[in-house]
Amino acid sequence: MHPYIAAQIQWLDWEETAQANKYNLSEQHTLKQLKSEGVAIHPIQIKRKYFGYADYPEVEFRIPFPVEQHQFYNGAAIECFTTGEAPVKGMLLQLDGKQGELQLFAPDFPDWLEDEGVGIKLTPDTRTTTLLKKQLQRIEQIPAVFTLIDNIYRKAIITTPTNTTLPKDLQWHHQQLNESQQAAIKAIVTNQHVTIVHGPPGTGKTTTLIEAILQLIAKGERIIVSAPSNAAVDHISIGLLERGVKVLRVGNTGKVHEKVYPYTPEGKLQQGQQQKELKQLHIQASQFRKMALQYKRNFGKAER
Repeated sequence: MHPYIAAQIQWLDWEETAQANKYNLSEQHTLKQLKSEGVAIHPIQIKRKYFGYADYPEVEFRIPFPVEQHQFYNGAAIECFTTGEAPVKGMLLQLDGKQGELQLFAPDFPDWLEDEGVGIKLTPDTRTTTLLKKQLQRIEQIPAVFTLIDNIYRKAIITTPTNTTLPKDLQWHHQQLNESQQAAIKAIVTNQHVTIVHGPPGTGKTTTLIEAILQLIAKGERIIVSAPSNAAVDHISIGLLERGVKVLRVGNTGKVHEKVYPYTPEGKLQQGQQQKELKQLHIQASQFRKMALQYKRNFGKAER
């Protein structure tokens, strides 16, 4: 394995281990300690339950006392827990003062959710790091990408492409492009490997990329867009949708902009007949759950 790739994977392993140690609840790392470190909020009061974004269970909750919460940012990976039960992983949707919302990565709400002593704590974002490591391991199987990595980190001499003729007959979709943007787009359309577009914030890089994508689509190319953040991908997706481009947005649907969500696989499924039937089943399940809880609360934990 290339030394750079091996180092990246090692760093991700270290990050996972450090986060697991920081957020772990054990005899040595008590709930009181987690709360004092600002990585746990306990208890919380459940206000409302419903099936929301992509039909994941979502919960509105209230914090009955002031807590340290600056580490609980929107989109943070969390676990919902109570003593003696298996925790449920999820994501914090928002936290504003004493009010918050969370999403659970489960098909349904846990039976104990409305019991006393329920809390939330931060947890390692293993979904992201697992995907990162998987893709790093694939790099060497993709010659074009691996060559770029090898050239950058092996201090090799990168030869200048011999074919640098730029097209002159492009029909611009954005009429306000400056000469620098036009030159970058022509380079992208012509280059068969990698083109780096660099510039300070606010210089029109996103507009340049959207125009370049439109030009490549006109040539019959199929385009994949990736970025370090969901917001960046959504920003480009919205720009393409406004130009009438067919977009399929993939990724963590819980972090996708509402304007782009209908173009995710989950969003497309929700428009079908099967989704309507699923929603009806969710309603029935909720009704049965309420009936069951009437009897459940007549028994103690040991009897259950």
